[in-house]
Amino acid sequence: MKKEDSLDLCSIPTFAEMSGISVEQAIEWVDTGTIPSMRFIDYRMINLARFREDLLSGKKEFKAGDYSHA
Repeated sequence: MKKEDSLDLCSIPTFAEMSGISVEQAIEWVDTGTIPSMRFIDYRMINLARFREDLLSGKKEFKAGDYSHA
């Protein structure tokens, strides 16, 4: 993926598909604050920019409560 193709936000189903997990698992991770998300209009979106930033800074574990919802 080229830098200009990168996404800052994605839907929960898209994140699940990209990650090889079920949509239900992705929803649970969002609901428990295990992965960064934000509300965009009426939809909860995965904050890929923050997720990517945390991974690049060395974060290796994502636990429930790591991210609070806005």
